[in-house]
Amino acid sequence: MMRLHRTVLATISIIGAAQPSSQGQIRPLPSALASAPALLVDRLRADPFTYFRFVNRAWTARVCETLADVVADMPVLRLHGDAHVEQYAFTKDAWGLVDFDDSTRGPEFVDIVRFLGSIDLAASQRGWAHERDALWDRFFAGYRIGLTNPRHRPVEPEIIRRLRAQKQLTRVAFLAVAESQMQPMDEATSKLVVANMDAFEGLVRRDRRDLPAGYFIVKHAGWLRIGVGSAATRKVLIRVQGATAADDDVILEAKEVSNLDGVTCVEARTTPPALRIADGTRQLSRLKHDVFAIGPTLLVAAPADREEHTLDWWLASWEPSYREIHLSDLRSVKDLGDIIYDSAMQLGANEPTDSTSRKQALSSVVRLEGRLRKETSVIVEELLAGWRELAGR
Repeated sequence: MMRLHRTVLATISIIGAAQPSSQGQIRPLPSALASAPALLVDRLRADPFTYFRFVNRAWTARVCETLADVVADMPVLRLHGDAHVEQYAFTKDAWGLVDFDDSTRGPEFVDIVRFLGSIDLAASQRGWAHERDALWDRFFAGYRIGLTNPRHRPVEPEIIRRLRAQKQLTRVAFLAVAESQMQPMDEATSKLVVANMDAFEGLVRRDRRDLPAGYFIVKHAGWLRIGVGSAATRKVLIRVQGATAADDDVILEAKEVSNLDGVTCVEARTTPPALRIADGTRQLSRLKHDVFAIGPTLLVAAPADREEHTLDWWLASWEPSYREIHLSDLRSVKDLGDIIYDSAMQLGANEPTDSTSRKQALSSVVRLEGRLRKETSVIVEELLAGWRELAGR
């Protein structure tokens, strides 16, 4: 069991985060903003929801500060860590929340307030602000179902059926899209990726002895520079041979583990650090990777201004039918409500074998629901103040 802090540091120097309690604003980490591509910065200035996605660390620090007085009385649960409505995706045979980069253990209000905040912003952006409280009701209803009946099989949302009916990428087109996202590497880094894939292959084969020889032969690799919240995280996209030498190549994404030090109400480091991502994926995700592995610092050398042993890397395969849901895909309040309800069930059912923690979590959420709603409204306003400052509005 992790140890939870009863107090929160006034200044969280390790993350260089916002100082929302004194400034009334949630701001991006200065280092993250400085390294963000110009196009992403333009998006941050133009869209408060994109800004919300970018400032998860500062947001979570603020949530921990606001609710520090109740932390010690709450059960420790597996958290998504960055749960919001645009973390919802589907494949040809599954759907649900994805992206467990920030998964860890801590009090349930971290995920609840994050998701409620996303509902507030999404409803406002789509012109449904008057429906916000009803959508929050949908979240709490789904969350309670997940806690009380974690083995409940959810109904596939109508929006998933509609989007699945659209024309999907062929494998050839999927591989071409992946290739187009591989940004150039210098020769030394490229060779290091190829050489260090042998270590990852050994990790994968501990559980996947069915994969044939040659599966991890690297055909092409490059930097991957996509994402909003993960924009500052180093990522590598790798095309490997796959099961045969024919047209069944596999795309692997390798990503450096994000650092959660300084977010005081959640578990600090695990050993190895990537273990928290593996545990989050295993316990929470409905969408499974065909290939998934965690390991020590591999693939590429650390930047000159960082220690070589800073963080682990983890690696996962891309599914050709994978598709994320964006706010622009929502045709109605019902679409949004269906995603909210299903996501909340998934969050509530996070540890189906631990009945004691689930009962405690249900009691806590019933007791605190009114306060969580109120505090979310305040924190959203602080986020919007930070966004307006960046946008010059």
